[in-house]
Amino acid sequence: MKTKTTFNLNSEDVTNGFQKAFDWIQSTKVRIASKSGKEYVNIPLIITIVVALLVPFALIIGLVIGLALSLNISFQREVQDNKTQNDNVIDIK
Repeated sequence: MKTKTTFNLNSEDVTNGFQKAFDWIQSTKVRIASKSGKEYVNIPLIITIVVALLVPFALIIGLVIGLALSLNISFQREVQDNKTQNDNVIDIK
């Protein structure tokens, strides 16, 4: 049995794709911390991307220093819970 997959490319799909990507970038933060948990940097990913584009050697130097000092570099994103709040519904677990 053959299956057929069709991809439609229109302006609405492209716009939605860019909007989702931009929302994802906006909600992501870059966190640099030591292994003991002391936080040194916690900035939005969009600022990190802009700095990396404007001063590319700073990104390379930062990565080398992070590896040399055994720093934890993490990307964190808060996920919104899409469940609707309804007082009339009782969840049974």
